[in-house]
Amino acid sequence: MSPGGQHEIGGPSDPQSDNSASSIKTITPNGDLILEYIASSDTTSPVSRKWQVASQLLASNSPYFQALLDPAKFSEGRKFKTEKQAWDEAQDPNVVSQHALPTVTLPGIHPTMMCGEDAIELFLRILCLESTEEAETANFENHLKLQSTSLVARLIDLADSFNSPRIVQHILRRVGYSYGKGRSAPLTKFNSALLSSKEDRIRQIIFISIFLGDIRVTRVTTHTLIIMGSRFWVSGLESPEDEILRWKYLPHGLEEEIYHRRQLVLNTITDIQAHFLRMYGGMEDSENTKTTANRTLGAAFTTSAPALLHSRQFQCRGGFNNASQCDLFQLGQMIRFFSVRAKTIFLGSTLIDPDFSATSEDEHTLSESKNDPSPGPPSDITAIISYLKKYPDYPIDEAHTGCGVRRRIMPALECVEKFAWDDRGLLGITPETPAFSALDVSPSSNWTPWADLMHRKHSVDIAFARVTAVYHPSAPSKNVGRNMSQDDLARMLFTAAKRDWSAAGAV
Repeated sequence: MSPGGQHEIGGPSDPQSDNSASSIKTITPNGDLILEYIASSDTTSPVSRKWQVASQLLASNSPYFQALLDPAKFSEGRKFKTEKQAWDEAQDPNVVSQHALPTVTLPGIHPTMMCGEDAIELFLRILCLESTEEAETANFENHLKLQSTSLVARLIDLADSFNSPRIVQHILRRVGYSYGKGRSAPLTKFNSALLSSKEDRIRQIIFISIFLGDIRVTRVTTHTLIIMGSRFWVSGLESPEDEILRWKYLPHGLEEEIYHRRQLVLNTITDIQAHFLRMYGGMEDSENTKTTANRTLGAAFTTSAPALLHSRQFQCRGGFNNASQCDLFQLGQMIRFFSVRAKTIFLGSTLIDPDFSATSEDEHTLSESKNDPSPGPPSDITAIISYLKKYPDYPIDEAHTGCGVRRRIMPALECVEKFAWDDRGLLGITPETPAFSALDVSPSSNWTPWADLMHRKHSVDIAFARVTAVYHPSAPSKNVGRNMSQDDLARMLFTAAKRDWSAAGAV
């Protein structure tokens, strides 16, 4: 029933189950209702799937089915009541005929089609679990615990669509769902194995853990998605117009918050590069770096005209007559490494309209060159940092050994790297209270958006590969960084309005 070679729930052990289109799978042996699902697609003929279930259990465990089977509310309920009365009157106690039972067809709504018949069957088995024998129940729960994250995520999506999440949440918690692992999965600590997982699996785990109120798993896996990035973000964050499975675009602010936190981390890395490019380019205010260290998204390389008027302070360690040439050489090497090798910055023209396309006589257009773009940096933040740490020590000559940026940029990169690799998942989202359902998540009450911290306009100092001070506008002279937890320091670093990297690689 489930993909990926997982155990099939209730399949081989059920003597009345087979794979023919006309078969009726027995979920409740004495069930009084046949529930039908008609699967259709653009390429195949409609296929009917039927399950024998107990109407009383469906109605008691699912508000959706309680309303659907109510003769006072829907035509399906009136039809079921009429057919059941006729069946009860004509029923021979010695003969059990499934095909004579009343039949109700599930509405062909989009969520049902997306979730699939395997999720529908699992959902029905959970609703009717009270009707099974003790041994069969134990077997079902053991198999449910091992089901793939794909199936369980679709099960939760389906339960939410049918307004019936309570029973599903209760059963998954009772069995101790293991997120598709045969043994306890190491999902409470961030590591390289988790980072190498497929994005779909990480997203499914996030969706399931939010549903189950598994706060530690939510924190670590959202941290993982922040670090690894998403294929859905290649063209920026865009809410899907078509209806999709919820884990593909996490609901109620989760997707936006994860994306925003990732952009803040990337902007911080960009800020490091911008700082040293300014210093070696003579554009940094060396007397008061905080006044020109404004680091906002998309503006890390901007500088104000007054900053250019300050006297130039050379970065060359030797203090020779060719200090200016040494700085310019280092500046050129930095631009070359960041733009050509690391591909973490790009050089472009401000004179070209990005929407402009000119066609030459040989019918080659500027837009055609976009079909084969040069590869950019890796999406994995830890890989980006690792690559930047390979920056060589470029000396203009033997007398200028150590004049380059390597000795100064390494502590800054290591500061960011420590937060990215922390196994506690410091960048992840930590719900303050367990959410009952994926549909009940409220970003304003269940976690602290990092955007709220940015409104405080605080600044930070970085030295010796760590955050050494945090300053708030209300108390600019007060150092409040010493008593902060690593979680708070991570948030302060990546949401800061100003960052002073000058001491990060001080000589």
